[in-house]
Amino acid sequence: MMDPRACPLQTDAAAHEAALRESRILPAPIRRRWRNLLAPALIGLAVALATAEVAAPRYDSHARLWIDGRDATAGRDAVKVLSSRDFARQVIETHRLGGRLASPDGAASGALAGAALHVAGFALPPDSAPVTRETLALRTIERGLSVRQLGGGQIAVDFASSNPQLSSDVANALAAGYVGLRPSRAALVGDAKAGSAVPARIIASAVPAAAPRWPTPLISSLVAGIGTFVLVFGFQSWTRRRRSSVGHEFGAVPMPETTPQPMQHLPWIGGSSAEHTDGAEMASSLRLLSREREQADLSRLVELRGEAARLVTVTGSRPDESIARCALALGRSLAEAAERRVVVVCLDVASQTLEGLTADPRAPGLTDLLTGVAGFSDAIHRESASRCHVIPPGRGAREADGLVAADRLPLILTALKQTYDHVIVAAPPLGGMIGAERLAGLSPTTILVTQPGGMATDAVHAFDALAGLGFADIAMVTFTREGTEKVLACAA
Repeated sequence: MMDPRACPLQTDAAAHEAALRESRILPAPIRRRWRNLLAPALIGLAVALATAEVAAPRYDSHARLWIDGRDATAGRDAVKVLSSRDFARQVIETHRLGGRLASPDGAASGALAGAALHVAGFALPPDSAPVTRETLALRTIERGLSVRQLGGGQIAVDFASSNPQLSSDVANALAAGYVGLRPSRAALVGDAKAGSAVPARIIASAVPAAAPRWPTPLISSLVAGIGTFVLVFGFQSWTRRRRSSVGHEFGAVPMPETTPQPMQHLPWIGGSSAEHTDGAEMASSLRLLSREREQADLSRLVELRGEAARLVTVTGSRPDESIARCALALGRSLAEAAERRVVVVCLDVASQTLEGLTADPRAPGLTDLLTGVAGFSDAIHRESASRCHVIPPGRGAREADGLVAADRLPLILTALKQTYDHVIVAAPPLGGMIGAERLAGLSPTTILVTQPGGMATDAVHAFDALAGLGFADIAMVTFTREGTEKVLACAA
């Protein structure tokens, strides 16, 4: 029987395209990573710039008081007085700080924020009761003032604002106001000993700070930009994983990206239809030798393809038990090597050969995996005749069309490829079957089992049907007809 088509392994156009890909400066994985990083980087940069515009530096100034108190209550009273709103109001009026405290950051930032809101289409509602300058000044003091006891009669008066000179002026004004307040309070309460002791004095005046306190606007913008980049990149990664893991079982892996491959016609194994009629015993021996040689050639073909044959689909031109026997014989042959792990997936539910692989006919299998009733550990069985593992059709399997079209089938096969060296799929005739193109997307090595003595046109039609579905690497096998059927051992 002649080879139906002699297609080279790689055309000139494909070779030219491969050369162009190799000549690119950045490989495709690196370009994908750059694209994934571009959006988070731009968003992080925008947030950093916005933070730098909005954030204002804060300058601290520190004044120190000493109070001549005989007990601890004097210090606590001083802290209460310096932190009170009435005392702050008196200091503002005395030192005429209302105008400076009412707008410590200047009018530019307020105008900029108002313009941004106007451009964005937002309008602030008018205030029912306008805020007075005195109220704004008191709010600024409340936000920036810190008064605390240091021990030994010392009181710390710290004030922070966006203006270093304003910070020092307010801290000194508060300290001076309290020093002037102590004799007045003593006179009002009739303290007879008020003049005999210095009630309070300033031991350190506040000076304008030369540098803003930490975090500076630069640090704030960097933290905001980097934080935004990490959040956006993490959200993108989570979205991609979520999108790729829809319908996945625990332990399954995302389906790999598949690229179009040039169609290859692998060597035709077997194909001799001559029958030996001289002597029944001699003819039987020759047929047995031919089949063993053909099975060895098929195993050798899969071994030579290496990684390209991690997934092998065995199908045929029409329903026949030779498909299941070919898949099982191939799995057993490959599993003879001690370091090689092989599993046979029974997708042809109508095959009696595949039904007898487990001692328990109700053992879980492929249908249980597809429906989520059982996991891999329950559906995978060890065959007693070899080191090969098998996944039987499973319980409730009636039609192969439903299994081939199942959404989880490519995910299960992809997960098995990560564990086994070879995954052999015993499939029914896939030509024209719904969902077969999804199996072709996994780029398997396809074994097309044809009938001995059949017409070459039938093999060509079956080959074309598989090629039309997207199967690229197709090997045609025609085994020599057996005189008697072999009984296959069951799985443990």
